Amino acid sequence: MQAVKRQRWTRRLLSLFFCLSVVSATSGLAQRRAKSQVSPVNDAGGLSPAAKKSLDAAVAALQSNSLPEAERDARAAVRASPGSAVAHNVLGVVLDQSGRGNEAFAEFNRAIRLDPKFVGARNNLGRILAQQGQTAAAIVEFERVLKIDPSYVQAHYNLGSLYQATGDFGKAAEHFSKARAVDPNDQQVALAFLNVAYRANRPQEAESAAALIEHAAGSDARALFTLATVLAENKQYESAARLFGRVNELMPHTYEVLYDLGIALYNLDRNSEAARYLAEAADLNPAPPETHFRLGLIASAANDHANAIEEFKHAVDRDAKNANYHFMLAREYARIGYWDGAIEENTQAITISPHEGAYFYARGNANYRKGETEAAALDFDAAAKIDPTLENIDYLRGYTRRAAGDFDQARDILQKLLATQPNHVDALESLGFINIEQGRLDEAEAPLKHALDLDPNNVPVLYDYARLAVKRRDYSEAVARLQIVISKDPAHTQAHYQLFLAYSRLKQPDRAQVELAEFKRLEALDKRMKDERIYDDKMRTQQMLGRTSP
Repeated sequence: MQAVKRQRWTRRLLSLFFCLSVVSATSGLAQRRAKSQVSPVNDAGGLSPAAKKSLDAAVAALQSNSLPEAERDARAAVRASPGSAVAHNVLGVVLDQSGRGNEAFAEFNRAIRLDPKFVGARNNLGRILAQQGQTAAAIVEFERVLKIDPSYVQAHYNLGSLYQATGDFGKAAEHFSKARAVDPNDQQVALAFLNVAYRANRPQEAESAAALIEHAAGSDARALFTLATVLAENKQYESAARLFGRVNELMPHTYEVLYDLGIALYNLDRNSEAARYLAEAADLNPAPPETHFRLGLIASAANDHANAIEEFKHAVDRDAKNANYHFMLAREYARIGYWDGAIEENTQAITISPHEGAYFYARGNANYRKGETEAAALDFDAAAKIDPTLENIDYLRGYTRRAAGDFDQARDILQKLLATQPNHVDALESLGFINIEQGRLDEAEAPLKHALDLDPNNVPVLYDYARLAVKRRDYSEAVARLQIVISKDPAHTQAHYQLFLAYSRLKQPDRAQVELAEFKRLEALDKRMKDERIYDDKMRTQQMLGRTSP
């Protein structure tokens, strides 16, 4: 089973950012970064001198993150001028910054009732609605802001963020683009636009935004790293790898930079380069399991089973509750024929994630290879129940029951499969085999002939078709069919044995003895080859697992 390449970025640097507005009703564009960039209140409309003084003090306290003082002064301003929309808006911002969203919501509503065209208060109300999960209501509020002031950057930015969160990248890109039109040099807006533009199928504009951000970043390693991360998240791996490379030059020997550079190169199938950077990252910080997991995937792709096993084991040791780490270690054990290890690790994966059909499927394969056919059949049953679309799953259910000698159940499963896939050659062969074993010779004929019509050179089908003639005691026909089998596979041990039987029944002892001798020679050769393979597999497995050879 092929490993799936997946992005697993360890952070999301571009989070949704809903902007606070601390402005008067007539002050134009609001500051998007209100927490750190609030300006004093310049419009004294509706404010008494005492209220304006308190409000200026509240904004200054808010800028310095002195929230208790900010709340005290904002409440003083509201008491001095209870009809001021600006005072209620500032108090709402302070309350929201203090984590009291419901109280802030009430203050923003009071500000809007006092001044329905107060875009700053409406923007803040939309932000609170978004925080509360009322996405549709928040969108309505931000759109009201834009009806009043179509160039209000905050509302476009917040709408873009909301549409991005809901997966509507087209609308998100539209609003971020309008925000950029107002302030084309704003890197924050450009970065937000970039994060949706590729997914909105606006690649040229996305590249333009990326170029602007990169130019503005200059040699600022952190800004370049943020840009590279956004590009990587949008699968622009060439650009991301180039930028991560620049950051690596500016900040050498940094774990996060090396890791992300390695992942970008991995996604470009530049595995040898990826392995170099990931190995350096692991040397700097061996604790994160994902680095070892990626190194395991790279080694596995190169058929370097020993290193793949080592790295997957490192990943498992660091995060024993990650089912996929166990699954990939099991997969590597299976590739070297270490079936006990594959069964054990797949069992661990199933214990952690019992609703993943692929884990049962893989354990079923390992059990079958080990000769545990009944256990394999149960695993394939479980896999099919979870995910009936798994490759050839119903055939495997039937075949493992055939191998276990449970012919009745196998027959039922295969017949149901053939009802929907009448040209499934392997299922036809297995059904023919079972019918022969159960003495249903007439019923064996049709599926085997159908299979041969579909695949005339299929040796297992040809062999079963020859065995059918032997069972019917039509030895002349059996000889003709068995000779076809041997012409396609001269080392088919059982075909020579069946020829020995057929010639014996036809009273042709010389030919029978020739076939018996060839059968014994091939049987001895098969046994020797099997023993050597078992020994070689055992030795290789022990070596890869770091055990002493016997």
